[in-house]
Amino acid sequence: MKLLTFLFVIICSGSLLAQQSNEVIDLKKHKIVMQFSNSDSASQASVVGQVKNIRTAWPNAQIEVVCHGPGLDLLVASKSKAAHQVAEWSGKGVVFAACGNTMKRKNLKKEDLLQSGVVIPSAMIELTLKQEKGWAYVKGAH
Repeated sequence: MKLLTFLFVIICSGSLLAQQSNEVIDLKKHKIVMQFSNSDSASQASVVGQVKNIRTAWPNAQIEVVCHGPGLDLLVASKSKAAHQVAEWSGKGVVFAACGNTMKRKNLKKEDLLQSGVVIPSAMIELTLKQEKGWAYVKGAH
């Protein structure tokens, strides 16, 4: 019995070490929609860091970051503190979506966004539709 417990602990520890060492966990095509609604620079850095962490472990993951409310600042060219990282991850297939409702409320146009930002009609509807299609939901940042 002690041997089985010992082997179980060793196997679990190995799994945790693999996850913490930034190794590829699997190559399945996971689908993740992230809600982002914070404007501060630490949160902006955090959400792009989370995208990096997911893609490091799951290189084939399909990710969409849905920005609304104060989180839209991540995609507003004059306010983004992570414009370079957004452009980098967009180039690798990550979608950064701006809520059209928030844009209307803030009197913003597509031209006010980073080039890599896409406009969706409604963040809440986009999040719901993705989940109905089997995407995993994650609240981005901290």
